[in-house]
Amino acid sequence: MWRSLWLLTVFLVGCGGGLERVAFATDLLTYGPGGRVGLSLVNTSATNLGINLCLSRVVAEDGKTAGPADPEACVLEPQPLEPGQRTDARKTLATTIAPGRWRYETTIRLPNGSGEKVLTPVFTVSTN
Repeated sequence: MWRSLWLLTVFLVGCGGGLERVAFATDLLTYGPGGRVGLSLVNTSATNLGINLCLSRVVAEDGKTAGPADPEACVLEPQPLEPGQRTDARKTLATTIAPGRWRYETTIRLPNGSGEKVLTPVFTVSTN
């Protein structure tokens, strides 16, 4: 499974913002409503970044419309992620999410304290 995730990450790393800083991906390409999504983010930059995948949210393919809220509670503080290191998280899609094409969005904290939004490649939510 990790080999598939790595290949997917390498193939789709150009999607979303922050592509020179991180590789952000999901573990599968298709999920059902209420499905568990594995998120993985690798710091590909030369500096430490602040990361909190728990705060990631699902957004429409265009990145402009937020999906239903994640039912899980989160700690709000970002954790440092050193260059070359990886962090993983599991998120649960809402059972009310509409079928369609979605992405996860998260914000990475840069060394200067500013934030930058990054997106996973698109995945599909299907009722089949």
